[in-house]
Amino acid sequence: MKKNLGKLILYLMIFGLIFSCTSPKEAIKGSDTKFDPLYSIVKFYQGPLNHLSAVRRGECPMYPSCSEYSKECIKKHGMIIGWMMTCDRLMRCGRDETKQSPIIFVSGKWKYYDPVERNDFWWNKNNFQDE
Repeated sequence: MKKNLGKLILYLMIFGLIFSCTSPKEAIKGSDTKFDPLYSIVKFYQGPLNHLSAVRRGECPMYPSCSEYSKECIKKHGMIIGWMMTCDRLMRCGRDETKQSPIIFVSGKWKYYDPVERNDFWWNKNNFQDE
């Protein structure tokens, strides 16, 4: 049962990353010191699998792109919370978020600004304490 659940989770992660939004590569400053399998899947998606964006002629309307957002979440919050935040972003991408996020001009295109910092406010427990 656990083996099948693990496979299911892996397949869902790969499926979600392959069919999510994509954008031109934007480097994240800093060095990767440890191996993270989910982060590696995102990097693989952005590299060899980036040809999918040309086929779809689509581009993520958000800034940073969903795959960059995923990498930032995983780097900042770890694999589990990062994956949950990535799933949340993929569900919001191009939908209600376009009505709520400010529009910025990036690389000659208008994008909806939705950084990790605007979506992890709940991470700071001090926000919920009564003063």
